[in-house]
Amino acid sequence: RKHSRTLRIATSHLTVPFRSAPVHPFIDLPRVAPTIPGTVNMENPLSDDAPSSQTMSRAGQPVEAEPRSPIFDVLSLPFIPCNFTVVNPREVVATIYLGTVTNILETPGCVYSPCCGKEERRVTTAVQTVDLPNAKVVDANGSPVMVSAVLNYQVVAPIKAMFDVQNYRVYAETNVQAVVKKVVGSHTYNELKSETDTINEALKAQAQEKVTPAGIEIVALQLNELNYAPEIAASMLKKQAAGAMLEARTLIVAGAVQIATDAITQLETSSQISLTPEDKVKIVTNLLTVTCGVEETTPVITVN
Repeated sequence: RKHSRTLRIATSHLTVPFRSAPVHPFIDLPRVAPTIPGTVNMENPLSDDAPSSQTMSRAGQPVEAEPRSPIFDVLSLPFIPCNFTVVNPREVVATIYLGTVTNILETPGCVYSPCCGKEERRVTTAVQTVDLPNAKVVDANGSPVMVSAVLNYQVVAPIKAMFDVQNYRVYAETNVQAVVKKVVGSHTYNELKSETDTINEALKAQAQEKVTPAGIEIVALQLNELNYAPEIAASMLKKQAAGAMLEARTLIVAGAVQIATDAITQLETSSQISLTPEDKVKIVTNLLTVTCGVEETTPVITVN
């Protein structure tokens, strides 16, 4: 009687032994480890009571609201003025009691919510604008450029924004800035300047893939400023000026040759003047000198 007693329930096929709690500290009884949901029995991990992989892993499961315990209402009775939650327009509020989400408030207004043990998380669903700061990026040609961007985004899944990431604002800004550096680094400076629409579409598509886990939708993402880095800005400006001057000179020479050719043709067809090859050379030389010269020139014509 002091050590143990056995209760036998007699049935046709069943006998259940029952042991009472030990009355002596040195009695050796079989110890059964407590079963905790979501854990594995290490003595027999392949047993039938071992939870499946879906039960063991809580990551990726949607957060759902559960009923609030009445004890919070009782404890909050002395603080009636504090037992209300205000929901602003374009805002979603989640109330949490001791780690359990009890309510998701989306309708603007004032809602009764006991204050004892309460935690609130708020997310705005309005469109937000972020001016990403300047960053130095090396383009496809190896030239350092300074680039910044403007990001417009909106939270479309408030539950993900509140519980799937620690801070959805920091998450969005950090990932979008990384996307900007990646896209800018894969194009040349001239492509970034000329293919603006294509670059912006690529930025938006890649940034959307990064921020989708946080319940964010990219409304617009476009480059704001794009300049060469200060250390090479002067050299690149000279290079651009030389290229522009070369294109301008090519156009001027082509036009001057066309003007000289038309002038000789008209002189020979519309007048009785006969031009020798030497006369044609002189006319062409004077016309090219006047047309292609940088400074104002005064042609000299010899008249016999």
